[in-house]
Amino acid sequence: MVNISAAPAPVSEAVVAKFKAAREALRTKNAVALIQGAEEGDVIKYMRGGLYGFTYAPQTLDGGLFGKNPYLSFEMHKLADKSITLVAAVTPAMKEKVESAKEICEIEFFPDAYNTATEFIALPYASLSHLKQPNRDEGNKIKGFYQPR
Repeated sequence: MVNISAAPAPVSEAVVAKFKAAREALRTKNAVALIQGAEEGDVIKYMRGGLYGFTYAPQTLDGGLFGKNPYLSFEMHKLADKSITLVAAVTPAMKEKVESAKEICEIEFFPDAYNTATEFIALPYASLSHLKQPNRDEGNKIKGFYQPR
């Protein structure tokens, strides 16, 4: 059987601009520089802090981080204190759910704005668990659990 899904609804230029500004602001706040040179491809759990990059495999900390941002890849920050932040897009309802969570809850997110996932969010990686592999047919959506800390 052939899986035919509808094309994603285009995201407005205003949302694209909002995400670009939010990413830049978060990079400044987190004091991270783009990974480059010999450090590209380093496994995120072992790399030094103060860097950010892109990966197709945010469900594991065993994946490499790269300086190029290919289509539908996830941005991750390794902060100076060695904590990790995952940059994502969520629906407005999902953002509200995460921000008001008092206990563990299911979550789904995208690497960038996609269809109705128009809200920017920075997720502490330590608060995420049981992340599934990205669903390539749905904008690289990842499902898992979020536990507020």
